[in-house]
Amino acid sequence: MLFMDIMTWEPKDNEEINERYMSWKYPEGYNMIAEWADLSSCRVFIVYELDNEEAYAKATFPWRDISKVETIPVMDTTEAVKMHMKVNAEKAKT
Repeated sequence: MLFMDIMTWEPKDNEEINERYMSWKYPEGYNMIAEWADLSSCRVFIVYELDNEEAYAKATFPWRDISKVETIPVMDTTEAVKMHMKVNAEKAKT
């Protein structure tokens, strides 16, 4: 399953975030697909898949003292619409 994190921080912490990021390595089991920086604000978007919960904890816990991480399950829109239609069709049968 795919997830997207939106990580935000205060402007005063920008240098600390940059320093940590430059030496950061995602843990095993956290399969980063894409990462984007918001050039207008203090936030980053990360799309990834997880092998297990421990990988999520190892990836997010080190940042909790300096940032906020919002995790959102995501899916390709076309696939999401197909799934929605399937669920609705099955629901109509009952």
